[in-house]
Amino acid sequence: MPGRATLLVTSGPDAGRSVRIDRPTLVGTDPSADLRLSDGVVSREHLRLFPRGDGIHVQNLDRSIGTWVGSVRVKDVVVGHTTSLVVGGTTLSLQFEKSAASHPLGEPARFGGAIGESKGMRKLFALLEQASRSDINVLVQGESGVGKDVLVNAIHARSERARGPFVTLDCGAISPTLIESELFGYARGAFTGAESDRDGAFAQADGGTLFLDEIGELPIDLQPKLLRVLETREVCPVGGRKSRQVDVRIIAATNRNLSEAVSANEFRRDLFYRVAVLQVEVPPLRERKEDILVLARSFLQRIRGDENAAIPPELEAILLAHPWPGNVRELRNVVQRYVVSGDSTSLLGELCARPKTMPEDELWQLPYQEARALAIERFERAYLPSVLARVGNVVVRAAEHAGVCRTSFHRMLSRIRPDIGQG
Repeated sequence: MPGRATLLVTSGPDAGRSVRIDRPTLVGTDPSADLRLSDGVVSREHLRLFPRGDGIHVQNLDRSIGTWVGSVRVKDVVVGHTTSLVVGGTTLSLQFEKSAASHPLGEPARFGGAIGESKGMRKLFALLEQASRSDINVLVQGESGVGKDVLVNAIHARSERARGPFVTLDCGAISPTLIESELFGYARGAFTGAESDRDGAFAQADGGTLFLDEIGELPIDLQPKLLRVLETREVCPVGGRKSRQVDVRIIAATNRNLSEAVSANEFRRDLFYRVAVLQVEVPPLRERKEDILVLARSFLQRIRGDENAAIPPELEAILLAHPWPGNVRELRNVVQRYVVSGDSTSLLGELCARPKTMPEDELWQLPYQEARALAIERFERAYLPSVLARVGNVVVRAAEHAGVCRTSFHRMLSRIRPDIGQG
């Protein structure tokens, strides 16, 4: 696990200057840059670096001169070891402290309500434990159902804001016409039906934590307003005239790759750096098989209220063989159904068939997030191949027709049909 890092100018007109990479760090000739260079070839905003759990994310912002690692021009890369970067006539050395204990393996393998025995989850728990002691904004990325909300709750519960409010706003479940008033509140008379003043999520979370779930779904035209609140720490309700100060820590989560969304101009770069001071990725359950039985046993013991409850061998085999597209949420629901039915063997057929055969009018049987994900998957399976076929299987044209960027269209295709997504 990479340790802390420092960016040092090793050659050029500013040799000897350095900056610690413990937050988003801008490098360039702009007076506001964290590492300001006087090299006339370097852009005002040349590159930005920010810490991640697996190293330092280096993002080139210059379209002409660029940023080079050896003979390779890089655009967007994560560096986990000491590396030299060349910008214009300046050479920078990204140096990591040699500290094997910078993110020690968590003992025990728990973080709040989250459990994991895999190496990846242990490291993630240790990193989030450190983040909990600070007040930095955190972005948690990962597929739907991996347990992002559980981790976010634990960060708040272990922070100095634990006695303050914890407010959740799901940016993907609110109508675009209502999300501004949900975030910032509204004044009496601001619109039809606004019969009294109402606090928004920021005011409700004052002194505590605001969890912006699915922040990747936030409308692009609202993002500048959110950025302004994060910069000024002042919020003005819709239809109001007076602003109020708020003291809020932001933790955000998304199942999208926000770095890709930024590159595709689907998410504001400046807002991304505000919310992703620390960016972590929660691996899907299929990539950490050693966690499956640990989680299943924990769910079973909690449901039955018996700390000695064990998973029978025949059910273990079924659980280990399943790819878990719904991740931890799907695993928990399967264990719940096992407790109700007591039948291990019937679960295998159900796991394979349910996503394709459950009628629309029976989705109510599932938790909201799982039902929503299933409905979206069905829509994409019907919509995306049809669009692709109408434009002669040309992904660029299909993306233009759908009104999304090419990388997003590829990502959606890969999710439902890996053979198409790779074409």
